[in-house]
Amino acid sequence: MSNPTEADRMNALERKNEGNVFIKEKHFLKAIEKYTQAIDLDSTQSIYFSNRAFAHFKVDNFQSALNDCDEALKLDPKNIKAYHRRALSCMALLEFKRAKKDLTVLLKAKPNDPAGTKALATCDRFIREERFRKAIGGGEGGTKVSLCQTLNLSSFDANSDLTNYDGPKLEFEQLHDEKNNFNGGEIKNMSQEFISQMINDLFLKGKLLPKKYVAAIISHADTLFRQEPSMVELENKSTPDIKISVCGDTHGQFYDVLNLFRKFGKVGPNHTYLFNGDFVDRGSWSCEVALLFYCLKILYPKNFFLNRGNHESDNMNKIYGFEDECKYKYSQRIFNMFSQSFESLPLATLINDDYLVMHGGLPSDPSASLSDFKGINRFAQPPRDGAFMELLWADPQEANGMGPSQRGLGHAFGPDITERFLKNNNLRKVFRSHELRMDGVHFEQNGKLMTVFSAPNYCDSQGNLGGIIHIVPGHGILQAGKNDDEDLIIETFEAVEHPDMKPMAYSNGGFGL
Repeated sequence: MSNPTEADRMNALERKNEGNVFIKEKHFLKAIEKYTQAIDLDSTQSIYFSNRAFAHFKVDNFQSALNDCDEALKLDPKNIKAYHRRALSCMALLEFKRAKKDLTVLLKAKPNDPAGTKALATCDRFIREERFRKAIGGGEGGTKVSLCQTLNLSSFDANSDLTNYDGPKLEFEQLHDEKNNFNGGEIKNMSQEFISQMINDLFLKGKLLPKKYVAAIISHADTLFRQEPSMVELENKSTPDIKISVCGDTHGQFYDVLNLFRKFGKVGPNHTYLFNGDFVDRGSWSCEVALLFYCLKILYPKNFFLNRGNHESDNMNKIYGFEDECKYKYSQRIFNMFSQSFESLPLATLINDDYLVMHGGLPSDPSASLSDFKGINRFAQPPRDGAFMELLWADPQEANGMGPSQRGLGHAFGPDITERFLKNNNLRKVFRSHELRMDGVHFEQNGKLMTVFSAPNYCDSQGNLGGIIHIVPGHGILQAGKNDDEDLIIETFEAVEHPDMKPMAYSNGGFGL
């Protein structure tokens, strides 16, 4: 603990107040800088740590938020805000029993606190579900029926949403296995016309597809994903007229996704898209984004690809809104089908044997190779450790070597780790997403790693650009400080207006501050 002078205390208070201004303006990274300056000057004030915890939480640095709350409570065991923020950080780290203890303290001090009450209910639900899974032996090794691959389409025929539906029509085929058991559904007439009508006549007017349509779309897309390896390989060196575009997180920002296609071109035989995970959660049109992407996969299976992100998982969906959105717009059964289809998504993509694309980052095992990624059995919820989890969760850091993750899951890897991996696997660059970057596409680690983030003005608050990377061999555009690769074009785009609906509008997870 520091022994601040009176001048240090006054300067620290000024930095804290500047941080508070940035919090109000939702500039959380700048707020973290100011609170850190305050703590460096005077580390005796609990509020400085709990305020920085709030800012860390807002940018998903959950472990850092938890650590700051620990420090805040050492200095002031009665700091109720620190208990609340530590509880939510624990929830984000899936430590629900620990979170429940802090929420109990919060509600003892503030019995009618609505956010605390909702968060406690969420913790209790997770704890009950975990006990139930253990009681029935349905842990990681349990046998799970594939809802997508055993789908009986006729089970939706009595639903009123189907009999009252007057939108664009789809034709289905009920598939059966060799024993004549139901084996999922297949769309027979997916078309660009259907997709356009689905967008313009339904989604943009706040209308929904019938559940039978949604189930058939998920089942068909799941079949296509399951046919792909854990690491997909794409190539356009031999077909330079085909552009490959890589996009990052879109997080249910449906109107920005539509703008992306308007600005940079539609999916088609001459334009391949790869969306690099986290297309659901947070934004309140995650169902619309997921269904648009799945329809594009059905129509253009060789020109539209999805990598799995850390938010294509049950625990994230329960907290960050996608499950509740699915249940509100469709049903629990539809969410369960989406959940299982997420387990079928590939974990990485290799483009032209030059660029490796994954959502999070590189694994901690120094011997890890591309062949290891191909061999990952991905058809499950992400584990708590190992390459599977790290491909979804890891982040880069400026210092060499491996470091702890500010998120609390995965780790941070330095430029030497990236350079070694590229050399060992004869690659040029790593593309990843997973983190907001104000400029949409950001060159890091001596240009060997690029972060692409495609949700502009993230959560209606950050003011960032969205980014996209085009792979165009021999036709790249070099930009000082922004692109050093003759095979790449970097472009950005701004957010567009959307209906007045807040992020996570359907969420009942109690996961807010």
